[in-house]
Amino acid sequence: IIDGPKDKERKKTQSRFLGDDVEPRETIERYLTAAFRRPVDEKTVQTFLALHDEHIASGHSAEEAMHLVIRNVLISPRFLYRSLSDGELDSYDLATRLSYFLTGGPPNGKLLQKAVAGSLTDPDVLRNEAKRLIPTGANSDFVKAFTGQWLDTRLLAEIMPDPTFKFNSSDTNHARQEAEAFFAEILRENRPMTDFIDPDFTWTTGRMAKNVYGLKSGYNKKKDKAIHRVTLRRGGRIGGLLGQSAVMMATANGVDTQPVLRGVWVLENIMGMPPPPPPKSVPALTPDTQGATTPRELLSTHTNSESCAGCHRKIDPVGFALENFDPVGRWREKWPEINQKIDASATMHDGTEISGVVDLKAWLVANINQFSECLSEKLLTYATGRVPNYSERKEIARIVEKNQKDGKGFQDLMIALIESETFRTK
Repeated sequence: IIDGPKDKERKKTQSRFLGDDVEPRETIERYLTAAFRRPVDEKTVQTFLALHDEHIASGHSAEEAMHLVIRNVLISPRFLYRSLSDGELDSYDLATRLSYFLTGGPPNGKLLQKAVAGSLTDPDVLRNEAKRLIPTGANSDFVKAFTGQWLDTRLLAEIMPDPTFKFNSSDTNHARQEAEAFFAEILRENRPMTDFIDPDFTWTTGRMAKNVYGLKSGYNKKKDKAIHRVTLRRGGRIGGLLGQSAVMMATANGVDTQPVLRGVWVLENIMGMPPPPPPKSVPALTPDTQGATTPRELLSTHTNSESCAGCHRKIDPVGFALENFDPVGRWREKWPEINQKIDASATMHDGTEISGVVDLKAWLVANINQFSECLSEKLLTYATGRVPNYSERKEIARIVEKNQKDGKGFQDLMIALIESETFRTK
């Protein structure tokens, strides 16, 4: 019988896993150490070896016996959970958390060596390993996964912009890549936190620069479909998270915009002030099918109730400030259908008057620690798998304040968060 391609690949994988002429005990011990991300004791090895031997004794092949061992390891709590102990993480659990946070996978050989030596709990060693593992490219698992969850860019594939926007699937993919490349540069270059809001650069394609952002120059016109770095002027409406095509798409539905949706998104993901769910008794906002009423007028009528007004005083200002961006992030001066000039002015919850997105960005820059705390909480939630509690948020605030006071950047903040008690504790 001649093996087909699948049979050859299966045997190749089996040989790589089992080794040549290797005793089952050696294979099982090696596998357990990798699966549990730490050395295993003799009792554990004997338990799984007995399972293997009993399966062979009952008439099964060696391959079937090893397959049973693998299945049982994969449902073990020691494999499924990254830590089973309360309190401060030991070197092995700390290596696991650090690795999954920054690489999306289990610890590599070098990191495991630090864990075996017990040195990873040393702040200097932990800092050095964190610096080594922090990704530098936009294609890293961390950048893609974290931005996808934080900025909701993972939802873009489900959004189909209206054909009138002439925004195709390639543009959607490029919008996501813009956000990833932007985030990666701020992390890699240790740029200040304010660059998330009002930077002097962006990443985009020639087509997006022209058709979405309305840039007249500064981009490479030969790179029509290639993401590249573009220099911008600070203080404008273009640049930063607020105004990126990916964010504007994720906070719309591909057809129209709703200030409340964008306002809630900004409160949750930029300002760290998530509003409570609306009361069940409040009806949904009814669109004006006659096209005679502006979104501002509709929302004003909808929120006359005092039970609504409290939250909408926070939601509406940031939502209206972004109304000049259409569902794919293009700038517009008038609301569609009704042909009325967009009024993007509002009063922030602290009484600050803003006239639109430029003023909103300036407010965020002036209150950058609020954004930094929000992003830090998102990062630690992603790293630990739980939302920080009250005391942990206090620790985050102290870290952010020191980072800002010392004039440090985003990478410095990331490392300080990794050194925090919140990160080092289950």
